[in-house]
Amino acid sequence: MATHGRAAKTHVGRVEARGLCTQCGTCAGTCPTGAIEMRWELRHGWRVVVDDGRCNDCGACLEVCPGESFDFLPAAPWRERNAGAPSPDFLGPWRGLWFGWAADPDVRHRGASGGVATAILQSILTKGAPGEDGERVPVDAALCARVDRENALAVRPALASTAAEAAACQGSKYNAVAMNELLAHVRATTGAYVLVGLPCHIEGLRLAQQRSATLRERVVLALGIFCGWTAEPRATELVARRAGLDPQDLATVSYRGPGWPGEMRLVTRSGIGRRRPYPDYFGRLMGAYTPPRCRLCPDALAECADVSVGDAWLDRFTDDPAVADGVSDVIARTPVGERLVAELAADHRLTLLPATPAEMVASQTEAVRIKRRVLRGRLWLRRLAGRPVPDYPGLDVEPSLADEAAGLRDAAEERLFRTVGDLRFR
Repeated sequence: MATHGRAAKTHVGRVEARGLCTQCGTCAGTCPTGAIEMRWELRHGWRVVVDDGRCNDCGACLEVCPGESFDFLPAAPWRERNAGAPSPDFLGPWRGLWFGWAADPDVRHRGASGGVATAILQSILTKGAPGEDGERVPVDAALCARVDRENALAVRPALASTAAEAAACQGSKYNAVAMNELLAHVRATTGAYVLVGLPCHIEGLRLAQQRSATLRERVVLALGIFCGWTAEPRATELVARRAGLDPQDLATVSYRGPGWPGEMRLVTRSGIGRRRPYPDYFGRLMGAYTPPRCRLCPDALAECADVSVGDAWLDRFTDDPAVADGVSDVIARTPVGERLVAELAADHRLTLLPATPAEMVASQTEAVRIKRRVLRGRLWLRRLAGRPVPDYPGLDVEPSLADEAAGLRDAAEERLFRTVGDLRFR
């Protein structure tokens, strides 16, 4: 029998039932009995389903779940990698800050924001990654995300073992993905791996590594992708319907690129195509279809990663034709990440410009609004309604009156545009 509500004290069915699942897939990727499945649903994303017959009530899934709580205190175990690094609020721990892009013009143009993540992956898969002791570690595969070949409304985790396979996963995916399901493959298959993920995926990885020596040894690098909010599959369906396409007939979906800021490309099996410019298509309608837990997440910049990357939203880049083909914020957070970025710059794979903490935060003004003011307001609203909220030791989540107003406005807009979307596109 499968459930997502039984035995609330012993497995992640509790987290799902309380509306706190991040859909990261860490529980499914690390369950010792294989009792947990991430089941795709159009109007939800990836739902945790627990097989009661296989679950032995060990509680391991709760230990690796970032949904109910994540520790941001200075003594948190994941911060051991960041010892001695400054760690300001929102920006998180850092050892090096740059604005950058892939030196290869083609990689840069095809990327969502300068091709930095792809350049890093292609270098690692070709030359290996720097190890903690300075030695090079040959990497067998990267854990990436790609649009499902059979169902273009879904995004699934995928293994990339060559530079060409990494390029095939290039570009943002504004759709929920249970990336950490692939930790089951890592546990079962000897090798060295790089995980590319959103903040929730990296948080789940770090919690899993606390209890698994195998994952500590085999996942040699975590590459974090900035994230404001992701979206449920229903959001992609609505964009397709607004474009006059049958969502069930979609063959491919591309959310960003080529060029910056890029566009969404939808192509049906019969070859009909539509394009929608970014960020125009990701407006309040699509943004209303966000997994509930995303609106309660404080981490925009993947603070637990070795290296974090994301769009640099600064006028000096967006208005300058010389650098307008995509520029990323690049944050090295650990010694391994710092060595990797330095090597890529020395090998002329990345072009980097030094950045200050103030410039880095200024490039993320909308993320700051979402992940601080709106976050505190949404947490306040849930507490007011008697609904469970995640615990974030080390973060100030007490709302001001302005935060409460921001939370109310965000909740009202979410409900309004969800209602509009459901009425117009049933």
